[in-house]
Amino acid sequence: MAVDVLAHALASAGPDAPDSFTEAARRVVGYLSGHTPLATWSVSRVAGGEQVHVHVQPGAPTGPAGPLIETGQRVRWDDSFCRRMTLGAAHVVPDSAADPAYAGLPAASDVRAYVGYPISDDGGRLFGILCGVGEQPLTDPAEVDDALVELLSHLLSSHLAATRVADRGRRAARLAAALADTDALTGLMNRRGWDRLVEDAQERVGAFGDPVAVAVLDLDGLKQVNDAEGHEAGDDLLRRAAEGLRLVAGDGDRLARYGGDEFAILSNNVPVADLPDHFARFVTSLREHGVEASLGHAFAGPGERTVREAFRQADAAMYDVKRARRAG
Repeated sequence: MAVDVLAHALASAGPDAPDSFTEAARRVVGYLSGHTPLATWSVSRVAGGEQVHVHVQPGAPTGPAGPLIETGQRVRWDDSFCRRMTLGAAHVVPDSAADPAYAGLPAASDVRAYVGYPISDDGGRLFGILCGVGEQPLTDPAEVDDALVELLSHLLSSHLAATRVADRGRRAARLAAALADTDALTGLMNRRGWDRLVEDAQERVGAFGDPVAVAVLDLDGLKQVNDAEGHEAGDDLLRRAAEGLRLVAGDGDRLARYGGDEFAILSNNVPVADLPDHFARFVTSLREHGVEASLGHAFAGPGERTVREAFRQADAAMYDVKRARRAG
């Protein structure tokens, strides 16, 4: 039976690393894309008021307006089909235009058929959705074995829970190693520790769609302080900067002295819409410690940009801010 084959495939993926969940999700969406009338299937992540499609079957058909779902696509959670489903609307929607629970949604004119079941994390909380969509209504809803889709969502939930538990211990060891690589002057992570942290964050972004953002800060006037007052005064400026950053860092923030007068912040689980305010408080705290700085930030996302690409974008944004401040 198909379910036996897929259950064996999921088990053989093994919960040994984040990429095992990636493999399991890809097997599920690949099977459903090839064995149901809905050719576009996704395993998505729900976090920070958004639904982000993390694992989508490659080569899914596109309509006049492009693909219905693609990796990295972000949808406001309150406007999504999947949100309505989790609130009690139908799991299988043969024709969204004929279903009052879905007809008024922004995507209803493009998504005419829908199937969705939730995926839970290791704490029993909503992680994301296994869903399929189609541009045309289903001519025969019985062609979709909704019991199989529900079972596959449960199997993915079980695999996710095992993967997260296994990954938690590995992440704790990686974080401890990263934090042990410290900058002697400030006590923050150094460049080597930051690189370890980025590697771990990229695994989580790619496999689970975990929300990750990066900020780059460049202090103003360090060279002038060193030249005018000496390197001891410059070192004091760097230590005050590190203290200012520490005071407002939350549990999900990781701080590093990247090099010279440049600092970096990696923030976990911050909604994209909240990032400007989240990072603004670091600049405010620095100013309260007598340190002026320019900051740029960017988020990493599956199908959008890697954590390293987010760092480069944040670095470019920081220089834009610095040029604007000088011009002003």
